Amino acid sequence: MEAVRAFLRAFTPRRRIVYLLGTLILGCGIAMNTKTQLGIAPILSVAWNLSELIGVPFSLMSFFYYCFLILLQFLLLRREFEPIQVFQLVASFLTSFFIGVFGRFLPTAVTPLGRGAMLLGAILLTGTGIILTVGARFVPNPGDGMAAAIARRTGKSLGLSKNILDISSFLAAAALGFLFRGRLMGVGVGTVVTMLLTGRAVALLQKPLLHLSGLDREA
Repeated sequence: MEAVRAFLRAFTPRRRIVYLLGTLILGCGIAMNTKTQLGIAPILSVAWNLSELIGVPFSLMSFFYYCFLILLQFLLLRREFEPIQVFQLVASFLTSFFIGVFGRFLPTAVTPLGRGAMLLGAILLTGTGIILTVGARFVPNPGDGMAAAIARRTGKSLGLSKNILDISSFLAAAALGFLFRGRLMGVGVGTVVTMLLTGRAVALLQKPLLHLSGLDREA
């Protein structure tokens, strides 16, 4: 418990504000991605399919899926799973809440140009949210936490582990769509573009955003 208290003490007011802002922007980016009708990010493509098949709101299914990823991390790491990582539940709730909020108000893109513009905006917002939440050094979102757990268990690099997770999610979502609806659901060219360009957006925006937020001065 002392380790948890020390961890929370290090989570300064600036980091709390930036973390909350980051989850808000991340939720907006994910919700915007769903409105492009080009396919959403791989990590939540399974949640999207399940929400469509079961009739549960995407934001709620995202929370359940995030919780499932936390459970998988525990099963993979067992004794190596750090109790602090339970705080990923906070990240799950906040991100899912903001997905639901923005999902109600954002319009659906109907033209090719509108879809492309919205996809670009979604990628930039998602990258910004990732930078701020990771930079605040609280806990990773469950997707990144799952990638880290795979890397730790297999000895592979974090980048390769992230690719493994993305590809596995893409294939699982495609399988669900074909099995129950006979077609792809929630995955498409936008899924691939998001997977390829989000990392580039993070690399491009990381330094200026960390400086603007003051997180680089709290390192």
